[in-house]
Amino acid sequence: MNRSSRREPPEAGTLAFMFVALVLVFTGLGYVLDRWLGAGPWFMVGGVFVGAGLGFVYLVFILFAGSSGGRDRNRESGGEGPE
Repeated sequence: MNRSSRREPPEAGTLAFMFVALVLVFTGLGYVLDRWLGAGPWFMVGGVFVGAGLGFVYLVFILFAGSSGGRDRNRESGGEGPE
C-alpha cells in the first residue's frame, strides 16, 4: 500500500468535537421525544447516556484503528512487531 493512500488518525480536536456532537444530537432527540410524548426528562437523560456511549465507542474504534496502522507499517518494512 502506498504511504500517501494511508489514512491518518484524526487529531484530538476532531475526536472531542465528534464526542460532544454525538452527546448533543442524542440529547436533542431525547428532548424532542419528551416534548412530543410529554414523558418528562427521561428520554433526554437517556439521550445523554446513549450519546456518551456512542461517543466512547467511536473514540475507541478510531484509536484502535489508528494503532493497527503501526503494525501494518512494521510488517511492510520487514521489521518484527507484535502479532
